[in-house]
Amino acid sequence: MSSGIGPMCKGAIFKVNANYIRKIAGDDGLRKVTENVGRKWPHFDVRVMKEKDWFPLQMRIDFLDACKSELGWDDKRIFLMGSDAAQHSSIIMSFISYFLNVNKAIKYAPELWNHNYNTGKIEILENEKGNGKLKLTDFKHSPILCTYLAGFFHGVGRTVAKAADVKVSEEKCVHKGAEYCVFAFKWDE
Repeated sequence: MSSGIGPMCKGAIFKVNANYIRKIAGDDGLRKVTENVGRKWPHFDVRVMKEKDWFPLQMRIDFLDACKSELGWDDKRIFLMGSDAAQHSSIIMSFISYFLNVNKAIKYAPELWNHNYNTGKIEILENEKGNGKLKLTDFKHSPILCTYLAGFFHGVGRTVAKAADVKVSEEKCVHKGAEYCVFAFKWDE
């Protein structure tokens, strides 16, 4: 699929999440999610997706919503799936040599964003020892994506930057009346 038609995301995100679903809910869980998404997206098949191909962001939202409806997952589980994705993402792994700490991970966040999404923009608001903030603009698609992204950012800090105690929260959210989303990071060095 082309990256120029509407809000899109990379297939790699689906692939890594499918592995997490299998780990937590088994092949039957993944089948349930796939069938649910397939009702709206008849050609949806995570097994044949290519990591570097672009897919509609709405398909991504439907995929995450299906995890909630079919598997009974709550926001905490969606956060954990996001965290796991950062730990197993081929895109993140390609950047691993750049990351020595959370501050470097934050520095590269805008570039990483553009590898995964063709919509929204990440800006660095703060990047100091022990804390940082990322601003996400032009990305008002679904609150489930905010939950997932907070988990993803947590996973980047925890695994790639080796900060086991990193905490990530969404301080501002477009789905709660803010102009943009702000993800705040705190960790001990």
